[in-house]
Amino acid sequence: MTRHIMAIALVASVFCSGTWAAQSDDPGPVRVGDRWSYDLKDGATGDLRQAFTYVVAEINDREIITRLTPKGHENRTQTVVYDLNWAIVDNGDWQYRPGEVGIKTPLHIGKEWRWDVNAKNMRDGRAFRTTGVVKVVGKEQVTTQGGFFDTFRVEAKGRLVSASDQRSTMVSHVFWYAPAINRWVKRTFETRSEGRLRDSVTEELTGYSRKP
Repeated sequence: MTRHIMAIALVASVFCSGTWAAQSDDPGPVRVGDRWSYDLKDGATGDLRQAFTYVVAEINDREIITRLTPKGHENRTQTVVYDLNWAIVDNGDWQYRPGEVGIKTPLHIGKEWRWDVNAKNMRDGRAFRTTGVVKVVGKEQVTTQGGFFDTFRVEAKGRLVSASDQRSTMVSHVFWYAPAINRWVKRTFETRSEGRLRDSVTEELTGYSRKP
């Protein structure tokens, strides 16, 4: 279950209470060559677990196909497939049907939707089902190493159940989605079972660029 949870995760902020300021630059839709780099940190200690970069390799009418490159020579680039709402579909180890938690744009405060996904490990056949609710709860200004952004805060809470033994884990995601870069600039992910915190990670944008 731990590797499954980290597969979902793979995926410093300042919150300001001032008025919402529109981004000055509209990047247009996601396109081939778009690039986002993130640091993945332990939510409890702040220690760096992994640094990685996503680059869009291909887009069709159903999917955004990216190449994920972890920092470090010992790690190899892999293909990660999303639907058009950034819900993960396939990362080479796990398949998600219809797709994990995504961002259903356009966003507005109060927008809400449910997610219901079945995940299967392509190597050993392990399976899980996750259900939950996603809601846009506000607008916040966020600063990371990648810059200063106007974002929508999107919260998702759900329950993951193992198909083999029916053990359940509570999961929660929080996304700070920036329309100016077509993706989130920060994301947190937490799991709890038997009343205990099992894992907590934070993903923060360190860089963003578009292919000229």
